[in-house]
Amino acid sequence: MNSLFRRSAAALLVLALSAAPAWAAAKQLWTAKLPGDAKWHALTGLGTLLVGTPDAILAFDPDSGQQLWTRGEFRKSSPHNAREIPGTPYLVCNTSEGLGGTKVTLFQIDYLTGKTVWQTPEIMGQHLGTIPVAEKNLVVFVLNSFGADGTEAGIYLKAFDFDGKEKWATKFAKSGAIPLHMADNSGRFIPTMDLSGYHDPVIDGDEMFLGYLGVHCVDLATGAIKWGTEFPAGNKGLKKTYAPLRLTADRVYGGGGGSVYAIERKTGAQLWKSDRISDYAGLFKARDNAIVAQLEIVGGKIFSRYGGNFSDGKTAALREPLGVVVLDPADGKSLYHFDSAKEGITNLVSVPEANTVVFADGAHVIGIDAAAATPAEAFRVPIEFKRKLGVGGVAKIGLGALGGVTGLVKAGMSANKALLDVPVAVHFSNGNVVVQGKQHLLSFDPKAKAANWSLFYAAPSDALANVAMFAVTAAAAVYGNGQAAAGGGFGTSGYNSGVNTIHSNLDRYHSYNEKSARRAGGSKTTQGYTYVLTKVEKDIGVVGVNLATGATDRELVLKEKEPNYTVDEPMNRVFHFKGKDTVIAYQF
Repeated sequence: MNSLFRRSAAALLVLALSAAPAWAAAKQLWTAKLPGDAKWHALTGLGTLLVGTPDAILAFDPDSGQQLWTRGEFRKSSPHNAREIPGTPYLVCNTSEGLGGTKVTLFQIDYLTGKTVWQTPEIMGQHLGTIPVAEKNLVVFVLNSFGADGTEAGIYLKAFDFDGKEKWATKFAKSGAIPLHMADNSGRFIPTMDLSGYHDPVIDGDEMFLGYLGVHCVDLATGAIKWGTEFPAGNKGLKKTYAPLRLTADRVYGGGGGSVYAIERKTGAQLWKSDRISDYAGLFKARDNAIVAQLEIVGGKIFSRYGGNFSDGKTAALREPLGVVVLDPADGKSLYHFDSAKEGITNLVSVPEANTVVFADGAHVIGIDAAAATPAEAFRVPIEFKRKLGVGGVAKIGLGALGGVTGLVKAGMSANKALLDVPVAVHFSNGNVVVQGKQHLLSFDPKAKAANWSLFYAAPSDALANVAMFAVTAAAAVYGNGQAAAGGGFGTSGYNSGVNTIHSNLDRYHSYNEKSARRAGGSKTTQGYTYVLTKVEKDIGVVGVNLATGATDRELVLKEKEPNYTVDEPMNRVFHFKGKDTVIAYQF
């Protein structure tokens, strides 16, 4: 299959030098009218476009824009309760009728046809969460039951197989025992609460590890709770303040209440609890209030990030203290501590080729040597974002030269708010670490300990910059805190292998293998792009940046003050939700 990209010659953008790129404009493919405003949208593993409106879920063929189906019973849905089962053509949804949504019906539908595969009878209770377990042919629902069916009231786990047969039901906790958070589809006057404030459970082999109240281990064959070790969240009022769980062959690591916990995997016995992160930070006012946001097991040591951007379901904010601690797995003692983060902190990224763990704050890209017995900084390099001056040039001004973001203020440049862009996320791409702010991008070579290229695009307006800042900080909280959470981090076996060995009886899935392979192949050839909202042709739009080279060679004018769009990178498409109720598909 020929590549769908129009490749254009573009010069490599380096720190203080740039040439004018050749732009590839997007071609409009199709347009489709929605029956209401798009509240959420998602691309499935097979490429179909799902859209949730206040009164329905719809599916579109991404090539032609043909509406494949609509299901009007799924009102006020959200990505939390409309979950794709990875590696299958199945979508698991629920309806919530009655006062406060207390009459629940669970559905599994074929998202290629929209037909119901199975549904349950009406259940008196409240839907709290859905856990797809593809490798075991199971879907586990978390329900708050009122005991109307003769069972005890409480929070239950109910497992169904792919034929709709109930396999087991287990009471997990008393009603109200798990602190809930505002749902993404909550109404304005009658709030709906659910488990969207928690990371997905980790599946490994025949066991499921839940992080709702610390750590609980569930036998997937029977539903029996093997053991539970409880500890507090970092902050009950904020989402994602239990760190994603990390597993080894004999241990489970979790974070909450300002500490990291090591738990014996077989019995649930607590092996050790680290000192409080807030004590490390030395901030008395923050004592008991630090948030362990991320754990990674690298080089046999426990890397822990604390602080970052968190949301209460309405707004997002930076929560201090900020820093990184490396712990000895033998006893939880600190081996390394970074407590001088400036203006923010990103997620941690492991770079195996360089044996380093990399993160950034508002002033530096920092690498920690993960191979050394006693970890130490491998590098601390000033961030030097360069400002993009339209199509042709990069200003000879770097944040690093002025002392980072704070230096801009000292230099009397603080009035230019567009330049005050603290990094919010880092990720590993093509052997390099990409540092991302809301309008900045920087590619850093961890081996050479130097930047390859950097870009800045101003936000289209001050008002939009504020909106974009909230959107990015909220997204960064999810990205940073949830990195690799679904796969269980390093050392787990269940998730990926299970997804890749879905049973052969899924005929409809196999009939779409060609399209699935086409998407996978496309992903390998794109080299990776990211899209930045900025001014395009004196209007608002997005530009595409090739993360391998820094070349900015795509543009799309959206002509909307606060555009809502999603990108299908393998197929080089952008879907713009114009006016919220019209989908327009573009092809690069």
